[in-house]
Amino acid sequence: MSSLLCIRTTFTKNLTLSSLPNSLNLPLLPKIKDSIIERKVFTHSSFYAKPKYSIQLFELEDESKDNEKLELLGDSLLDCAVVGLLQDLYPNLNPGTATLLKSHLVNNTILREICKLYHLNDRLIAPPEQLPTLKNGEKVLANLFEAYIAGVYYSYLIHGPNQDPSAASSSLRQQSPSPSPSLSSNPSSTSTSTNHLTPTFPIGNFVNGNNNKVTRGEAMNYLENWLRPLFQPISEHILIQMKNEQSSKQSLLNDEDLEIDKKSIGANSKLNQWFIAKESGMPEYASATSGTQGWKILCTAIDRSGKSWYGEATRSTKKAAMAVAAYKVSIQFERERPEYSA
Repeated sequence: MSSLLCIRTTFTKNLTLSSLPNSLNLPLLPKIKDSIIERKVFTHSSFYAKPKYSIQLFELEDESKDNEKLELLGDSLLDCAVVGLLQDLYPNLNPGTATLLKSHLVNNTILREICKLYHLNDRLIAPPEQLPTLKNGEKVLANLFEAYIAGVYYSYLIHGPNQDPSAASSSLRQQSPSPSPSLSSNPSSTSTSTNHLTPTFPIGNFVNGNNNKVTRGEAMNYLENWLRPLFQPISEHILIQMKNEQSSKQSLLNDEDLEIDKKSIGANSKLNQWFIAKESGMPEYASATSGTQGWKILCTAIDRSGKSWYGEATRSTKKAAMAVAAYKVSIQFERERPEYSA
C-alpha cells in the first residue's frame, strides 16, 4: 500500500512548512501594460480610507479604485491554475490530499514570500504613515500578489501579448460591444441605469489594436505560462514535507494497527445506522488531541437493553480514530448479537 495514499495516516492541516525551496528559480514576472489597472493593483484600500464594513451593496463610485476586487478575482484564477497543475503533476493523488496540498500552496505565508521575491511590496500604494507596516503584512502581501494575477489577466485581455497599451485601449473603446443594461444599485429604484453596474471591462471576447480577438481562455493560458513553472517546484517541495510527516506518523503504527485500519473503513457509518435504527440511538464519540499521535476517540454505544459498549482508538486523524473506535465496538457487539455483522 502506497504510503502517500494510505487513508489512515493522512497528514494534518497543521503541517508546519519550511520556507520556499532554496533552489527556486523565479519565472520572469509578466508586465501589466495598462497603467490604470497597474495602479489599482498596487493601491491598498487604506489609501482611499473606505469604510470597511459598509452595509451598502454597491460602491459609491462607478468602480473600485483599490485592489480588493482584483484580489478576489486573482484568488480564483490562482486556485484554478494550481488545481490544474496538481491534476497534471499527480493524477493519482487522492482528492483530500490534493485539496490539502493546494491549500498549502496558496496560503498567505507562501504568497507573501513570492510577493517579496518579486519585490511587489516595494510598489505598494498606501498612506505614508501605514506603509512600513503594510509592506510587511502577510495578508496584505498575499492579497497584493493575487491582485497582480488579476491585473495580468485583464491587461492581456485588453492589450494582448505584444500590444502598445494606448493603441489597444483606443481600439477596445471603438470596437467592443456595449454592456447590456443592468439593475440600478439603488434597491428602491426601478430604473435600468447602469451607473454602478457597468463593467469596467467589456463582456465577451476582447479586441486588441490588431483587430484580433483575445479570449478569456487565452488570457488564462498566458497566466498559466507564468504560474505553472512558479508553483511546480513549490508543490514538489511541500509534497516532500507532507510525505515525511506521514512517514513519521506511520512509524507509530505496528502491523496489527494497520490491519485494523483496513478493516475499520466505514465501521462508524455502519455502527451509527444500526444503533439509530434498532438500538437506543446514535453512538457518542468523545474526542481529545493526543500530542504527536493525533486524536484519541472514545466511542460509546448503548443498545436497546441499556447496555453500554465502548471502543477507544488513537490515530493521526480524527476521522481515522472514529472509524477504529467504532470498529472495536462492532466486534464486541457482534459476539453477543450475531445478527449484526461487523
